[in-house]
Amino acid sequence: MRTISGVLAVSLVGTMGLIAVPAQADPKPPVIPSQSTVDAAKKAAAAKAAQVNAIEQQLAGAGARLEQLGVQAAKAGEVYNGAMYRLQQAQAEAKAAGDRAARAEKTLAAQRQQIGRFAAASYQGGGDLAKLGPLFTANGPQELLDSAGAARSVSQAMQGSYLRYTASQVVTNAFKIQKDQAVTKVQAATDEAAKAKQAAEAAEAEQRSAVASIGAQRRQQIAQLAVLRNTSVQVATQRQRGLEELARQRAAALAAKKAEELRRRIAAREAAEARAAREEAARKAREERNNNKHQGSKKKPKKHQPSKGGGGNDGGSGHNSRGARAAIDFALAQLGEPYIWAAAGPSSWDCSGLTMGAWKKAGVQLPHYSVAQYEQIKHISEDDLRPGDLIFWAEDSNDPGTIFHVAMYLGGGRMIHAPRPGRPVTTDSIYYWEAPDFFGRP
Repeated sequence: MRTISGVLAVSLVGTMGLIAVPAQADPKPPVIPSQSTVDAAKKAAAAKAAQVNAIEQQLAGAGARLEQLGVQAAKAGEVYNGAMYRLQQAQAEAKAAGDRAARAEKTLAAQRQQIGRFAAASYQGGGDLAKLGPLFTANGPQELLDSAGAARSVSQAMQGSYLRYTASQVVTNAFKIQKDQAVTKVQAATDEAAKAKQAAEAAEAEQRSAVASIGAQRRQQIAQLAVLRNTSVQVATQRQRGLEELARQRAAALAAKKAEELRRRIAAREAAEARAAREEAARKAREERNNNKHQGSKKKPKKHQPSKGGGGNDGGSGHNSRGARAAIDFALAQLGEPYIWAAAGPSSWDCSGLTMGAWKKAGVQLPHYSVAQYEQIKHISEDDLRPGDLIFWAEDSNDPGTIFHVAMYLGGGRMIHAPRPGRPVTTDSIYYWEAPDFFGRP
């Protein structure tokens, strides 16, 4: 029994030992991607990065495209203003030509009547009726004087009247030709204005359509970015807005730097002018004292009379600083009002309409066309700018005839203007966009 018990005990112990030790499984081989799989993954990652970069560039270009379309619409509007300006000039020219022709025709009719009275007097005095009859036909006077007998039957006074008549006839015919040419010019200008209007309407429609379509594309592209970056659309939108705001701030900082450089140049010029004025006044005072001393005069020297003209740091465009202040105040009162091409108030404006309305408030008449505005004001340099002066942009910086935008200078490198469709009357650095090309003072 003891032997059996011992054997059982050993068997149980062995069994317990077997149960406590689990079986060891063979290790699984590691997953090792093939080189082709790795290459494919790298290619996919590069493609995703390229897609992200392409979409980001498209988003950046979308804003620039909208700005470009807005500028094109504003340019088209200003072309229309130019066409209307030329039409008004042609109409005024045609009216003047018509008035001249009418006055000449009236003078001619009076002289024709005078010749008729001479003929009647000659007839009553026994003149040859057969010779005088042609006077009453369309080419009467000429046919009469062309005949040899007429010279003997018509008095010297009548011949003098006829000479005046023929001279007036030449002038009248010339005026009639001018009138016809002016009428033709009016028709051509009318056609030009109609075409310019259609072009402006088309440009505005294109810009308005692009705002909607680019807005939809923008939302779609941001959603694609969110998928590619494994982020939410909200996060992708915030990132894009942040990038665009950063770009705007950098551009604004650069514009502010340029504006500050301009402010310093203007301040240096004004300081030099003030110093020169003081030195000139002191020189004149010394000369006057010396003259009084040599002449032994007991008269007191005249006090220096300050210049009545505008100038200095308080502004002073045009006739005087008061006029410039009135123009600036009017323009600032329009802040926030919408841009509409060809508009000149009272509650919507285009670029030249705003500057025309502002300076009209100051008593200065300007045409509703930026090119003509520059033609009719004093031309100055950038460093001569004073508040109220006008700033112009052109397609060709050497040709004022290509001017397409105008703004009003406020001082400190800033301006007020009606920029383009979609942007209301606002203030900006004069360098917020492209550097201006021409400058003038009403």
